[in-house]
Amino acid sequence: MKLIKDVVDRGSEPEAQVWFSLFDRYIDLCAGAKDNFSWDYAQTCAVYLNSLADELVDRLCIASINYCNTYLEDTGQKLIRFSDRRAVLDSISPITLIIPEMLRSEPVIHLELNCTWEPEHGLEWIIRGDRILFVSAFEGEDPWGEFLDAD
Repeated sequence: MKLIKDVVDRGSEPEAQVWFSLFDRYIDLCAGAKDNFSWDYAQTCAVYLNSLADELVDRLCIASINYCNTYLEDTGQKLIRFSDRRAVLDSISPITLIIPEMLRSEPVIHLELNCTWEPEHGLEWIIRGDRILFVSAFEGEDPWGEFLDAD
């Protein structure tokens, strides 16, 4: 199995499919910074996407549950009780791995995802190093930006 497949390099709009082992399927890969895109850096990010430590995945699931129930509470809907932290993954469907401009050599995971509780805006995950920086509605955040530590 190839990590990145179906590569289409149209110059300013490179596209491909990337394997995401956590969800056992391919998702779209696209350039977030089209003017400074590197397939080598995309490969680095794809490898990182598929080697997330179990503890980091667990923290990502907890953050997603927190966002889910905060959103539901804010919109007056019934909260969801998940059987365990990873059960939230059944309510999430990844769409796209966005490859940012390579400002540093460290890989970044910047994902757009669908989720059952917020169908209009979906979900955004940003991870750098071993830190989860952003889990919320998809807003197209800058993965190299500064993020406040939050629950």
